[in-house]
Amino acid sequence: MVETVDGYLTPFLVNFPGLLCVRDKNKRIVFINESLEQWVHQYTNDCLLGMTYEELMTRNVIPNCSIKNVYHHNLMVDQNVRSSSNVIECCLDETIKYFDVVEFETRVNNDTYHYMIAKDITDLYCEKELYLKTSLVDELSGLYNKRFLKSYHFTNNSLIIMIDLDNFKLVNDHYGHVKGDELIQRFSALLRSVFRSDDCVVRYGGDEFIIITESNFISIVNRRMSHIKQCIAKEFDELSFVTFSYGADFYKDDFIQTMNNIDKKMYENKNSKIKV
Repeated sequence: MVETVDGYLTPFLVNFPGLLCVRDKNKRIVFINESLEQWVHQYTNDCLLGMTYEELMTRNVIPNCSIKNVYHHNLMVDQNVRSSSNVIECCLDETIKYFDVVEFETRVNNDTYHYMIAKDITDLYCEKELYLKTSLVDELSGLYNKRFLKSYHFTNNSLIIMIDLDNFKLVNDHYGHVKGDELIQRFSALLRSVFRSDDCVVRYGGDEFIIITESNFISIVNRRMSHIKQCIAKEFDELSFVTFSYGADFYKDDFIQTMNNIDKKMYENKNSKIKV
């Protein structure tokens, strides 16, 4: 394929610093650059030319290689060049690798060619994920922090539960802040165990927590709250006197207004116990 393009493009294609693969209109590989060839030869001595991507996978040309996930980017698409961009997570010899992949098709000498440009971004991707984790996770509790809520995609099925520990100040004053931290950690672990793995548990403030669950049934709230109370009584030893108040409602288009409504319900719950 290199011979079919103008001469000044040949050095660019051959010496392209990333991984470059070109396929013809039948989706068969007609060119790979030196970087991709060297990378492939780490895993196989087979020649990729003439193969389709499907044949590469079905024939297991690169042993112990599997694609785990494809994360799509949103790109503006030129009307003259069809393109897409993804981060691909794959497993190679039991090692997870991440590649930034851009694919586009264009015409060369009246023939259609499909270009694939890739770069190994494993270190950068892992650094980014670590940064996101540390920036969105509360250090003491291990739960998501308040900042996480800005990135959550709420729907009308998002049931939000807000919990406030009633006795947190008493614990700090009577037992000390170390015990107060222990209470936060134990209560956080309890919330994670009670709710599903795909529910989001957030430490909203000092002794306030938010749980987001995509559910149509608000009736689950009272059952879960009763279960949490039972666990505290059985498992929290000298802190078994701790109680909490809660409020819940479905997300209604505006987060602040929804939280104001939930906050009112939570304090109604708290005040009802005081009156009793």
